[in-house]
Amino acid sequence: MSLILQTIAEAESSRGGVILVSGDEGFGKSRLVHEVGRIAEERAFHLVHAGDGTFPPRTDDRPTLTVLDDLHTQTDQTLLRRLTADLASLRHRPHLWLLTLRDQACSLDVHRFVRALDDWGCTRLTLGRLSPDAVQELLTDILGAVPDASVTALAAEAAGHPLLTTALATGLREDGQVRVVGRQAALTCTAVPRRLRSTVTCLLREQGEQVREMLRTAAVLGPEFSLGELSAVLADVPAVNLAALVQRAVDAGLLDCHDDGRLAFRNELLRRTVVDGTAPGVRQILIDAVSATDTATAPDPPREESAAILYARAVSFLDEGRTEQAREVAIALFHNRAAVEDSSGQAFALTIRSACARLDGLPAQALRLSREAASVVPPGKADFMDELVTNSVALELSLLGEPAEAERLLRKAECWAEPSGPPPSGLALTAVAARLLSLKGDHQRAARWIESSMGEVRKPDGTLLPLATTVQALAALREGELREAEKLMARRHQEPLAAHRVFCAQPEWVALQIAAERHGAARAVELLGHQYAGLVTGPLLFTEEPGAAAWLVRTALAGHAPHLAEQVVRTVRTLAHDNADYAPLNVSALHAAGLLHHDEGALARARREHRCSWAAAGAAEDLGILLLGRGTGDSAALRQFVAARELYEEAGALRDAARMAARLGSATASSARPAENRPVGPEQGLTHSERAVAELVVLGMTNRQVAGKLHLSSYTVNYHLRNIFRKFGIKSRVELARCYQAGASATALPRGGRPELALRHSARPA
Repeated sequence: MSLILQTIAEAESSRGGVILVSGDEGFGKSRLVHEVGRIAEERAFHLVHAGDGTFPPRTDDRPTLTVLDDLHTQTDQTLLRRLTADLASLRHRPHLWLLTLRDQACSLDVHRFVRALDDWGCTRLTLGRLSPDAVQELLTDILGAVPDASVTALAAEAAGHPLLTTALATGLREDGQVRVVGRQAALTCTAVPRRLRSTVTCLLREQGEQVREMLRTAAVLGPEFSLGELSAVLADVPAVNLAALVQRAVDAGLLDCHDDGRLAFRNELLRRTVVDGTAPGVRQILIDAVSATDTATAPDPPREESAAILYARAVSFLDEGRTEQAREVAIALFHNRAAVEDSSGQAFALTIRSACARLDGLPAQALRLSREAASVVPPGKADFMDELVTNSVALELSLLGEPAEAERLLRKAECWAEPSGPPPSGLALTAVAARLLSLKGDHQRAARWIESSMGEVRKPDGTLLPLATTVQALAALREGELREAEKLMARRHQEPLAAHRVFCAQPEWVALQIAAERHGAARAVELLGHQYAGLVTGPLLFTEEPGAAAWLVRTALAGHAPHLAEQVVRTVRTLAHDNADYAPLNVSALHAAGLLHHDEGALARARREHRCSWAAAGAAEDLGILLLGRGTGDSAALRQFVAARELYEEAGALRDAARMAARLGSATASSARPAENRPVGPEQGLTHSERAVAELVVLGMTNRQVAGKLHLSSYTVNYHLRNIFRKFGIKSRVELARCYQAGASATALPRGGRPELALRHSARPA
């Protein structure tokens, strides 16, 4: 801008000049013209638009700005000759010319005129693409917050195109597709904003209908394609005409031509928007035409090569989070594999589409696609790659809350015998089977299976390594082994990055729960504002974990962050509204809102309707606390706590079950009795529940007998017993009996005897 201001100042001093601005469509040429015109008028310049047929006379000595926008479109040779002739006297007049053009779109006459301007000594400005820093600054300015990685990655698809980047950011803000968490703007939906679609439509309209329709077809072919591939689909367009249309798109800066002859869209955001703006029916016809061309014109080997390319594209797009592109390629892959009756290929394509729907916050659609994928998986033992496809379908079903269907699928394909048998071979199969065990509450077996499969990790298995470690960490957390859970999550961060990603919220979800247990709710709230903001703003966690929304609300309120609790409720309610036929989300929204607004009826209904035991237990606990606080009767609250304890035990959440047992003991004890989950005295570090278990164990009772005596489950007794052993530093029931015998005569024994050992360990907090 300083160069432009200098040229304006020289024109005021009767030293005329020419500013020639070049750049592709949408790079800000018209905006620059408007800004220069405003500055010139403020300085009392007379403004003339030469494109309107007017032109200032040579004898006019007023300071004048003559604007000719889109010089490349000029066909008036008389005007060009007049401008060329006036160059000779321009230096001695207070006249300034401001011209804009697209370099590659010039006619021969315009090219000659531009060469004359260069020879005269005009000031040339080239508007290029925005730098990454400039893009960040633009996004921050429009969104009102620093964009997070998801927003930055989406904006990168515009490849620095100023108009598309601006339209994207403005559209995301207008359509409510970003949420500001803390100081960051996080993406909540990857759908194309309406403003961006409108902007691209305007850009393409200028190219004419034929170019627009050619680009629509090319967009379906993918980010890159050859002229031959395009010609095969547009068979009714003569090759010469098609080449001319492609050249016009290249000249307009919409397509690039690589050295190897392949064509590519100048930026991915443009291509994705073109596809999105195509009616679904028309899009399907084009996809079918591409697939039909592959299967009809290619012999068997090339068809296999085409399928391999589709596989690679689908996975690559999904890895990058480009769900629209991945979905399109998966549709083409499905038709390609259907033509050769490849059931596993069809199942894989459907699973890709399911993952895309899940990422876009459409779990109901994702579940339909996953079930369709499961239906086409053939029964019986298959080869290794077919097993991996079946495993992917089973994982997708488990992430959509259908572990029973996933288990039936694995048995149908003979990938897994039964939970009581040995684990499947290979970490990939074991990780999914272990997740299914974890969802059923059998965390110990899940952790053992994964540990037994960690010895040899094959390359395809590496993708599920983070999930496998997370299942182990969750098992440790649910059983109260917090240090072990932390060690496992630390190990996960040291594992090599997998070649491909598994899109699920489990690693972050488990890490957040561990942080909350270790450092409290305030730390969890802090993490949700930065590192784990996507758990609140995105759909994955709420789809995978029916109890997560209520847990987040509970944690936010405990961490004195009511705004975060309200944001969670808004997010899950929106997801539930958009997926009315997906019951788990509706129950999650009901539970979270009931907790936030102290709605007894909502919590009671959530407890009844939750299919997940851990989530139902949380609803029962929340309802019990609400009833207890209102003083409407301790018996009603106690019934909820009993139900919560039983549900937690069913879910294998022994730490939570023990907390409920402690609450029950506290509620039923006399006012003189200490709280259930606190030491009973300075000389004894056991909780009342642990002390009751220990006293029966030293009498020789088995875990089952202790459970019957205390009305607990064997899982809870085992949990208490492990805590007792840990506190006393012992490993067996025999040692525990000795400690109790020694403790009975502690005052009579000399210092340094066994009782001192018992007292030292009992001094640890419960």
